[in-house]
Amino acid sequence: MDPKDNQQKDDEKENENEIITLLKKGNELFAQRSYKAALLYFDDALVLDQDNAKIWDIRGVALSRIGLLDEAQESFEVALDLEPDNAQAWSNLGVLYASRARFDEAINSFDHSLELEKDNDGAWNNRGSALFGLKKYKEALESFTKATELNPDNAQAWAGKGSAHNFLDEYSEAIEALERFIQLASATFSPQVEEAWALIFELKMKVAENRSTEKE
Repeated sequence: MDPKDNQQKDDEKENENEIITLLKKGNELFAQRSYKAALLYFDDALVLDQDNAKIWDIRGVALSRIGLLDEAQESFEVALDLEPDNAQAWSNLGVLYASRARFDEAINSFDHSLELEKDNDGAWNNRGSALFGLKKYKEALESFTKATELNPDNAQAWAGKGSAHNFLDEYSEAIEALERFIQLASATFSPQVEEAWALIFELKMKVAENRSTEKE
């Protein structure tokens, strides 16, 4: 074998190992929510492999977490240009659109993601949230329900179901969904849990009023 070929293989292996090291460190920082620091490692990895869609995707998420939404969108779009069948990148782009209240574009992105990965409960939940943003409560409920069918422990999907049922005046179903959300999320002590308890109280009052009216 030509010594030049051996050298090329050694260089490629060294390059690959360096990318792995950079991504490992970047992902560790990302998990610690040190997004700016993580970006430095993702950018260094892209210098070595600019055609890696997965790096562009996680870079986009990190950018979105620090509020650089235009740059994040560009990063997701590069990922999808490189790898149009990247379901996660489509879903992440949808989340970004939804955060900017561009709900139609968000739904389109989630639909692309779900065409590629139909059993992703997170994408179904996010699709439901985008539909909810458009006040399409019945369609939103269908998406939230699909998410809970795929993953009965998806707390946010149960919260979404509760909200959708509420806007559809289906109060008993809303209470049931919100109670399930609280059961799953109560350990987090989030404000959303307190809001769910308050809404359940209001809904129980409405159910009691409706029953009283029916008896008259």
